Amino acid sequence: MKRFSLAIAATALTITLAGCMSGGVQEGGPGQVTRPTDAVQGQWFDTSGVAFSNFNGGAFETRANDTKEKLAEGSYRFASANLIEINLRSLARGTQSKVNCALVSAGQLNCTSSSGQQFSLTRRSPQVG
Repeated sequence: MKRFSLAIAATALTITLAGCMSGGVQEGGPGQVTRPTDAVQGQWFDTSGVAFSNFNGGAFETRANDTKEKLAEGSYRFASANLIEINLRSLARGTQSKVNCALVSAGQLNCTSSSGQQFSLTRRSPQVG
């Protein structure tokens, strides 16, 4: 009887967790975590002033500030509530890499590439008028 009760409890827990996670898993892979509202969606600027990045529904691209030429493209996902994983392809070099970014505030991402390079991206306040 005790084993039967444990089996029922384990089944109920699995169903409950599956129900909680069903809204958080995206198509394209198990275990991807998303947020109800995408906290990084929009345009972010590197602090060196060379480029800006667009985050839009899991798609990522970086463009040069001066020419608007696309420099990199890829995808992103939330690995946790404040950690974003970016898989990108450099169009200039033809290389693939990963970047992890910590969402430290609503307006700042601190990022580290797989090669150890660190950089920050910031959101600009919308212009009014």
